[in-house]
Amino acid sequence: MNENKNRSAYIFGLILVGVGLIFLLNTLGIATFRIWYFIIKFWPLILIIIGLNMILKKSKLWWIIPILVLVIFVGAIIMPEAVMRRFNTDDIFIMDSNNGEREGVYQEYKEYENGITNFDVDLIYGANRLHIDKVRDNDNLYDLDLDYKNAQPNIYYKVFNNKAELKIEQSKKVNIGLNSKMWRVSLNGRVPININLKAGAGDLLLDLKELQVNNLRIDAGLGQLDIKYPDRDNKTIINAGAGNIKLSIPSQTALRIETNSVINNNNFEETGLIKLYKNVYQSKNYGEVEHRIDIKISTSAGNINVEHN
Repeated sequence: MNENKNRSAYIFGLILVGVGLIFLLNTLGIATFRIWYFIIKFWPLILIIIGLNMILKKSKLWWIIPILVLVIFVGAIIMPEAVMRRFNTDDIFIMDSNNGEREGVYQEYKEYENGITNFDVDLIYGANRLHIDKVRDNDNLYDLDLDYKNAQPNIYYKVFNNKAELKIEQSKKVNIGLNSKMWRVSLNGRVPININLKAGAGDLLLDLKELQVNNLRIDAGLGQLDIKYPDRDNKTIINAGAGNIKLSIPSQTALRIETNSVINNNNFEETGLIKLYKNVYQSKNYGEVEHRIDIKISTSAGNINVEHN
């Protein structure tokens, strides 16, 4: 009985090591996000492994399972692009980076309209890099510069009761290739903004220093997240898979941060935050300053770093 438990623990440990290795390689940029295509397409292999483990764990052939797990992880990382194309479907598109006819840059801007009192921005995409900042031309409400593969993103814009709404949605097909694409979304700093971001994988740079962002919600998968906050009240909710999170806070702005993470390292106490109770930290002057930033973070694994500027 103990021997069987040890074997199951060995296999489970190998799976954890493999998953951690994949996250590490993605973070370092060594392996691309094609791993998610592999998971989406070949998820029934998980059921097969579980079944084989139940059958073989008491036999002399138990060693087949860890070898099979290792082969699957290695295959997920190094599977050639040409092989993945054989499994292409209508929902998952494998992009040939040399095919210029199926990729491009979508550009659009909208002039600022007097009377707009609020601006809601929704961004929905699978695997891209995203950069949000302030528009260069203050006469524009927004300015878009969006790389795409296979299909242009869908843009929806309307104004109702002095409230502007912008929704940018990637094509329903999942774009997977060797080179990650960049979305640059520039917004006007004269109007209060609420941002709702749903992302799959990729690095996010949100330079909000010159924007009036009141509410920020991020639901993301794997990647790096870098947020530069303005000196104003803000409420942020972050739900992320794995990756590093960097939060730049103005020195005169108070911060309260609450984390709910399986595995994470942080520098909260090193930057002067005091611990209120489990997983909740705040600035010593939280009740004294004019502006406060409240952040709630749920993540599986990664580093959370705060810096004051």
